[in-house]
Amino acid sequence: MRVRFAFLAALLASLLAASGCSSGGSGTVLNASPERWRGVVASRGVDPGDVPMPMYVSPGIREVAAQIAGPGEDGERLKRLQSLLLDRKAYAFEYDTTGTFTAAEAFAAKRGNCVSFTNLFIAFGRAIGIPLQAGLLFRRGRSEREGDLVMVYNHMVAVLPKGGDNTIYDFYLTRDGSPIDLRLVDDVAVAAISASNRGIEALRAGDLEKAHVLLERATKLDPTLPDLLSNLGIVKWRQGDPEGALATFRRGLEIDSRRPALLHNLAAFYIEKGSMAEARAALAAASTRDASPYLFVVQGDLELAGGNATEALKAYRRAHREGPKLVEPLLGIARAQKGLGNDAAARRALRKAEKLRPDDEHIRSLLEGS
Repeated sequence: MRVRFAFLAALLASLLAASGCSSGGSGTVLNASPERWRGVVASRGVDPGDVPMPMYVSPGIREVAAQIAGPGEDGERLKRLQSLLLDRKAYAFEYDTTGTFTAAEAFAAKRGNCVSFTNLFIAFGRAIGIPLQAGLLFRRGRSEREGDLVMVYNHMVAVLPKGGDNTIYDFYLTRDGSPIDLRLVDDVAVAAISASNRGIEALRAGDLEKAHVLLERATKLDPTLPDLLSNLGIVKWRQGDPEGALATFRRGLEIDSRRPALLHNLAAFYIEKGSMAEARAALAAASTRDASPYLFVVQGDLELAGGNATEALKAYRRAHREGPKLVEPLLGIARAQKGLGNDAAARRALRKAEKLRPDDEHIRSLLEGS
């Protein structure tokens, strides 16, 4: 269940999938009529025909919701709906990493990622008069490396806001007063995140033109989400537009000057240009609270390239603590230890990496040469 964002890698680049957000305010769009939805989308410079309502309550959704929810308080009715979605003998909604669907699409397909589940569950709730809203959970996102991209995954959920408390509904749990940083987002922000997720899939498939179109659309729908700008900057960079990429990264930093993915990408950009002082400054400015472990790998690489193996080792160890199942921090530790003359420690790090990835020929060759 993911919202995707990415880092691009000159060292590594970071892509984010659902993060950053706006909340509340007079411009908030929730449960709009189709007519108002089209008007709002058009006012943001996007063709309404390209942006379906993410939580549209179709006749089929309305019928099922009425049948399943039954009588009782809102919490009881929502639990029945949640149980239906998760019941493997009944509806059996299946998790699909790459499936970013509207409520109607998810209802028909019975699958999707966290955005899809959230859209469908909110539509179920609204169908029976319960004012659910989407929310983003901010915690350290899970990371995966794909070539020169680092995929960073955050989480979207359905929320029942009541006073100062929120009840969260997703695949895994229902919680009241969760201590995790939760930010509510409106329906247009969800549409923007959906477009960004599809743009990232196009980027991963190598279709830069399609990725650019989708990510431009996402940033027009909601220009307040810094991670969407980070993703768009990566595409511009890959399309050979470094000035456009830099300007886009800076637009994102005007929203959040310490956003890890943006600063990670900016650092990678500067490294490619040979501007090491600027790269180091960008990484130093990044908030480490929700940073990917790969941010610390990049810091280590930068320090090692500058001949500072001791500081590099600190960064790689931090990356290993944050991502103990990742190979890259261990390879960095091995390089730093080798640079410090600690051959035995370097070999221990490589052995740990080999256990995580036993079929990796690169690790095997490093061990043979150590």
